[in-house]
Amino acid sequence: MPKTSDKIKKTPKKKNISKSSKTKQNINELKIKVKSSEDKHIRLLAEFDNFKKRKVNEIEKLIKYEGFDFFKSILPILDDIDRTLNLKDVKKNKSIFDGFSMIKSKITNLLESKEIATYDSMNENFNPEFHEAIMMKKSKKDSNLVIEEYEKGYMYKDKVLRHAKVVVSE
Repeated sequence: MPKTSDKIKKTPKKKNISKSSKTKQNINELKIKVKSSEDKHIRLLAEFDNFKKRKVNEIEKLIKYEGFDFFKSILPILDDIDRTLNLKDVKKNKSIFDGFSMIKSKITNLLESKEIATYDSMNENFNPEFHEAIMMKKSKKDSNLVIEEYEKGYMYKDKVLRHAKVVVSE
């Protein structure tokens, strides 16, 4: 028959085993939590890095194309000056014609100094990235060619400031 002292000795071993398994279980749970936290941390770092890159890109575009809207708003004024210069009455009056020509020249020089330029559309293939078709017309020329230009197209650096308004051959 076992002694009571033997029972006492065996009982702590069971407690040690159960404490050991609980400790291992806690360690495993903590490892899982740490791994999960590390994954979240890595994702947040990547997300923040993407955010920084996106904002830097946006700021670079803002700086590169500063004044885009302002320059675009000047173009109708330049168109009006061109139309005025083509009027018969203005052509007859040299001083008025010269005055409008000087104004046009100054505006054109300002735009060129800001890297704004017109582009040719006549007899080019219609390209929706540069042209806005306002009409199609039968022509002896190949189809899909620009045969008339109602408003000039303008580029600002490498970006279209205004599409050329054109008539395209059918």
